[in-house]
This record gives sequence, C-alpha cells and structure tokens, in this order.
Amino acid sequence: MAEKGSDLLYDFCCNVCEEKNVNKEAMFYCQKCSKGLCEDCEGLHKMFFSLHIAYEKGEINKWPATTKSFDDLQFCQHHSDRLIEMFCEDHGKLCCAMCLFHEHRPCVKLVMITEKTQAVYDAADFHQISASINDAQQKLETAIDDTQEFLKQLQDSYEKASEEIKGLRQKINDILDELERKTVHSLDNMLQKLKHSLQSNEEKCFKATDGFKKISDAIKRIKKDPKDLSFIAYQKALEMVSQAENLLKTLIVHRGSVVTFNSNPSIYGTLSGFSSLGNIECAEIQPEKSKHMILEFTTKSLYNIRIASDRFQCDIRGICELPGGDILIADQSNERVKLIDAMYKVVAHLDMPTSPWDMCSVSPTEVAVAVSDRHNTNTVQFLKVNNRKIVKQRVFTFPHHCYGISRYKEHLFISSSTALYKYTMDCQLVKKIYKEPSDDYSVYKCAVSPDGSRLYVTNYTYDKLLTLSMDGTVLSSLDDPALRGPTGIHVSETGLLLICGHESNNVVQVDDDGGVVTLASKEDGLDRPESVYYSASTGRLIVGHLNGNILVAEIKC
Repeated sequence: MAEKGSDLLYDFCCNVCEEKNVNKEAMFYCQKCSKGLCEDCEGLHKMFFSLHIAYEKGEINKWPATTKSFDDLQFCQHHSDRLIEMFCEDHGKLCCAMCLFHEHRPCVKLVMITEKTQAVYDAADFHQISASINDAQQKLETAIDDTQEFLKQLQDSYEKASEEIKGLRQKINDILDELERKTVHSLDNMLQKLKHSLQSNEEKCFKATDGFKKISDAIKRIKKDPKDLSFIAYQKALEMVSQAENLLKTLIVHRGSVVTFNSNPSIYGTLSGFSSLGNIECAEIQPEKSKHMILEFTTKSLYNIRIASDRFQCDIRGICELPGGDILIADQSNERVKLIDAMYKVVAHLDMPTSPWDMCSVSPTEVAVAVSDRHNTNTVQFLKVNNRKIVKQRVFTFPHHCYGISRYKEHLFISSSTALYKYTMDCQLVKKIYKEPSDDYSVYKCAVSPDGSRLYVTNYTYDKLLTLSMDGTVLSSLDDPALRGPTGIHVSETGLLLICGHESNNVVQVDDDGGVVTLASKEDGLDRPESVYYSASTGRLIVGHLNGNILVAEIKC
C-alpha cells in the first residue's frame, strides 16, 4: 500500500487518493467521473454511483491515454533525472546540462529548446511525423508476423528432423542409444539457440512498437496543447523511426532459420567410430518477398579512393565488407589491397606482389585474394585485418590463373579464365568442376548461392551468365542484351544475384526468372564496372570500376 509522500510512479494514479496527497495505483477508470480509482475507492464509488461503469485494466482501451510517456519527453534519455534544455545541431542530439558538460562542450551549434519549439511545431514535418511512425509500426508488425511464422517453421523443421533421427535409429542396434542422445542434444541446443535469436528479434520489435504507441500518444496531446514539447517529441520520434529502420535492415539478413538433419551414409558399417548420428545444421531461409526483392536506391554517390602513391588509375576488381563496416578493395592496376572506412576514406593499404583480381571473405577478419599475372604468378593470398592494419597470412601457389574466387563453408571455388576448380581451405584440389573449351575469360568470375546448391560463372567472351550445379552441370545460360561483357559477380546473403556489365557499362540484378534489371549505369558515373558488393545488413551497394572512384548506393529499406 502506498503511503503519503511515496515516490513510486504509476501510469495511472487513483485521483481520489491523489486529492488526499496519497499515491496509489488506479486499477479502475470511470469515464463519467473522469477519474482513476484504486480498489478501495472503487468499492466506495460503486456504492455512491451504482449506474457508473468502472473499467478494469483489461479494458484499457476505455481508459484515457497515459500521461507518463508525455511526461517522460521532458527528461534526458541518458540522464533520466535531468530535463532536456538544448539541442546540438552539430550532432542532431537532444541534450541536458550533463550531456553538454560531458559530451558537447566543443560543439558550436547548441540551441535552447525554447528557440526550436515554435519553429518545428509550425513546420509541416512535426504534423507528418505520425505518418512516419505509422509506416514504421506497420513494418515492425510485419516483421513480428514473419518472426512468428519462422518460429512455426523452425518448430516444424525440428519435428521433421526428430522423426528422421528416430527413423534411422530403428535400423541399427543398441549402440545407437548413446549416439542418439548426443545427436538429439545437439538438435535441442541448436533449436534453443535459434529460438532465442528469433524471440530476441521479436522482443525488439515489440519494444519498438510499444515505444511508438507511447510517442504517438504524446504527439496527440501536443497537437492539442501544450506545444512546448513539440520539438522534443519530434526529435525523439525521428530517432525512434531511424532506430526502427536500422532494426528492420538488420532483420532482413537473418530473418529465419530451420534445422536439418543430414544422415551419414557410412554409419551402418562403422557405428562405433562416430560421435553422433549426423550433423545438425542451421539452414537459413528468407521470406518470399526478400527472395524476389528488386533493389531500389535512395542515393547514389561516387567516392575517390585514389591515394598519393598510386601510379595508375584505380581498377577495382574485388570488394569485401568487414563486420564493423570497413571495406576491403582489390586495386588491380596499382597492385594493392586498400582498406576503406565507413566514410569511404582509405585508411590503410598493402602492396601485393602482382595484380589482385578478386577477393572473398573467409572469416570476420580474414579474406582470400586471387592474384595472377602474365608471368605465371598465380596465388591465393590470405590477408587479415587487425586494428585497421592489413597483415599477410598464408599464401598458396596454383598451376593455373586465379581470376575469380568465392567461398562456401570449408571450400574455395577458383576460376582460371577457362575452368572452375574446387579446393579445400588449405588449397588442396578437390576437383575441376567445369571446363569451357572456348577462349580466355569464358570462365571469368564465380559466386556461390547462399545454400550452396548452385554456382554462378560469368562468361565475358560470349556475354553469358552460367548457372551450374555443384557437380558442374550447366543448369541455365543467360544471354541478355542488357548485360554485355559480364565481369564481377556477387550473391548477397539474402540470395540477390548482382552482375557487372563491363561493355554495357552497368550493374544488373538477375531475378529468379532470369529477368535482368539495371541498378546502375553510365549515367550514375560508372566506367566499365568490374566488381560489385551488396550488404543487406547495411543496405548499401558498392561498385568498383576503372575511373578511380567507387559508386555507393543506399538502398531503400
């Protein structure tokens, strides 16, 4: 029971007790009296006003909008006991006195909230923020629905894998008791791990949605009166919308997963030599809309990545993005690998023995670079990025050219101009997958689908894109007039297939039906593009070409 002077905060207080300077939580609300009532006061209210209806919290829609979210607008997010007094235009941040003291003393453009309030309230932006909130809320609700569907699919896949395990168990002897226990344990661990990830995303979406409801309630109050907090509400709403958009970008990548069970075909003959019945794997799936999404841009910009010691015009043949947002590029003409920061400035470089033609990521901090020249220097150089320094690791030599390189799990795929090879990660040959008897550059660059079921090869000489099975069977050959001289190729983590057209001066996206959509062209500043990279998590497309710049396009969420 709350006493006088209690400092507990409630969304709704009992108004009757409040008049007696007693702070108690309202458990009922009477619309006719416009009062919140605690349990004690509701009993008295029922005696004196028998015709009035007091609504419980289960009928919160009959209650008024809470004032807590409105009141909280005044206080600093980082210093909850401090009122917001200023706005830093240098950083676009709301500030209290503590923020100013600790973080914004060097800032020049600090404006009092009172100076910003009327201007933003009179502007159309404040009155339109509700539409932005509604749009973000709808996207979050869609993300929640997707997550719930993924949870169902995950559970279905778990049950299917469990049945496969049990079916296999019936065919073998008692030794499988211990093996089954280990396998099911691995399956359960994977299930919990994936469930936790999906539920965590769902919780983030619920939290963001709840925040939008509160800020919307506050904005509705401001539109009526008072207007003093309009700018604060507007700025906080903008931040919430931005955070929601970043969350949605993050959700695009690892939207859903299923668990699979792959049985071991040799298990019958050597049961005692195995530690489990098979491998429990996570097979990521994407919503249908992600699989068929055509990229659209909000902005396209060119960034110069030439450095003072470059002898020639930059020719970017390979691009990789690191987890922190930095970018590695292979500059063939200057025989260098360069590290670019999030502002697209070169912060480090490493000279190579000869021309780097392509690169692929092999770990969060390591890449493999395909290196070749006309004097039979054909290597794959592994590089590591540590504290924004590029460090050489192991290097392997090959009897053929190394023009394209791609990785899937524990294997590297290397294209030599006329053939495609499969190697282990320590560069031991597994097999020659595909051979093209025609001219050079007929097996130029390569890529692997996210599920490892297909290989893609660009045939520069004959303007074709080949789709291969993992054993080298040609599944399809794309020849489209919009794509001439195909060079660099990239398959995003969400399965989007992007190709550079060197002769057609464009970057295209190839859809599931073999349709070709131009994403960028000469009009955007492209000059014979050779490499392309798209990250669904950051929402940016990066294109390397021959004029010393990279093209960066920001993608619509």
